[in-house]
Formats: sequence, C-alpha cells, structure tokens
Amino acid sequence: MKRLISILILALSFTTAVNALAQDAKADRDKARKERWEKFRQDKHDFYIKTMELTPEQAQQFIPLFDEMEKKMFEANREVRREARIVEKDENTTDEQYKAAADRAAALPEKEVKIEKEYYEQFCKILTPRQQFLYHRCAPEFQKKMVNKNHKKAGKHHKGDK
Repeated sequence: MKRLISILILALSFTTAVNALAQDAKADRDKARKERWEKFRQDKHDFYIKTMELTPEQAQQFIPLFDEMEKKMFEANREVRREARIVEKDENTTDEQYKAAADRAAALPEKEVKIEKEYYEQFCKILTPRQQFLYHRCAPEFQKKMVNKNHKKAGKHHKGDK
C-alpha cells in the first residue's frame, strides 16, 4: 500500500512539474511573440518616418493616427476571417450562410478604403503634399523590404542545413 501511495505521489509530482513547464513555455512563446510584434511595429514606424521624411513633431502626430487606422483595418479583417472559419468548420452551413460570408469578404476592400480615406484626411492636416505622396509609396515598399528580409533569413537557414 505504501508503495502504491509513493507511486501516486511521484506520478502527481511529475504531472504537476510537466504542466508547470508547459505553462512556462507558453508564457515564453507569448512573450517572444509580443516582442517580435513590437519590434515589427517599431521597424514599420521607423521606415515610414524615414521614407516620408517626417519631423519629430509630425511623427508624434502621425504615428498614433496610423496605428489607430491599422487597428481598425485589422479588426475589420479579423471579423471576416472569424466568420469564414465558423462557416468552414460547420458541417451544416447553408448556402445562405456561405453567401453572407462571401458577401462580407467581398465588401472588405471597400470598408478598408473607407477607413483609409477617413484617416488620410487627418494625415493631410499633418503632412506636406510631398509627404502625402510618399505615404502612398510606403506600404508596398515596406512589404517589399519585409519579403526581401525574410528571403535572406530563409536562405541563411537553408545554407546551414547542408
């Protein structure tokens, strides 16, 4: 009987330790993800500030508005993605539900344009005409920069595998 109790205590201790390690690992992953996200945002801010040649005063006004706009766009996209996942996973989805989800996805670009126009009007109060022009070039240039950076990073990993 003592042996059985000892085995149960040992198993319980092991399970508790494994669970604690798993929680620590998840917390570490979440922290690392948050740090990567913050670094990405800062890199994006720096890129826009440099490319658009913003003064410190302009950057102080522009960046919070820009972040607010991106958050609204992200939320609009998240709603459409969330609905699409629900429709996809439900085996009893009707044609009407598919149509409604497809309609909302089709309307998303229009909603994004509306959000961007709303904020662009505010940006124009902060930016010079030249900076307004450069603003429109930033998004594709930043995406191109990130793609190139990721390709270089992926190339380094593949070279090390050989």
